[in-house]
Amino acid sequence: MRHRYVTSKMKKTKPLLGHRAVAKHIPATHWYTPARLINMLSLYPVLYIKPDRGSCGKGIIRVKKQSAKTSLISCNKTSIKVPSKDLVKEIEKRMRRGKNYVIQQGITLATYRNKPFDLRIVLQKPAQKWRLTWMSAKVASSSSSIVTNVAQGARDAKIVQVLRGSDQSLNTPRVLNDLKRISTEIAYTLGSRFPFRIIGLDMAVDKRGKVWFIEANSKPSFHGLRSFDPIQYKRYLRAKKQIEANP
Repeated sequence: MRHRYVTSKMKKTKPLLGHRAVAKHIPATHWYTPARLINMLSLYPVLYIKPDRGSCGKGIIRVKKQSAKTSLISCNKTSIKVPSKDLVKEIEKRMRRGKNYVIQQGITLATYRNKPFDLRIVLQKPAQKWRLTWMSAKVASSSSSIVTNVAQGARDAKIVQVLRGSDQSLNTPRVLNDLKRISTEIAYTLGSRFPFRIIGLDMAVDKRGKVWFIEANSKPSFHGLRSFDPIQYKRYLRAKKQIEANP
């Protein structure tokens, strides 16, 4: 079975919503419409609006409800306070015409030295079973960062170091165990729907220690990771060669 790329975020999220054990780790995720925006903002204090097809954190809009009358829109490292009556207009000015967008419940990410972080997990399928070959953290460049993508200024960090040093005193063994279990369930669920041989997962931990799925990538980037963690990189390369030898 040859690996195939699937770029749509929603297409990769929908199958997971039907998996009972996984679904409770997925933030509320829907297609963007003005009505959906207003409804979700009444339920969640922070929302993220993302291009359905896109990578590296480009084009992501964060909306924070500040009061019944105002919200804060953040995009491309700039923020603007807008009255509720202008919210839809101001958001759609920042969207690219003709593109579909996904709207997702914002997660209050755990922090490391006052900077939010999320987690990079990679699983590969050299034969019949999925193999977890990479785990690391991505720490945002500042406490107010909109995204934690390395392409947007975040830095890679060792996952155990970040979890142990988190500002919230997370239960590191439990979080790692949950990450491995949930990530593996996600890989098998998506692998049963699409011809995947490798999956990169953006996962998160909130300030209470709950693990969340953010999105899946069928073509995860390993740029700069060889020198960051040579041991894990060798593990990834070994599985990659086995996949190439057994397409």
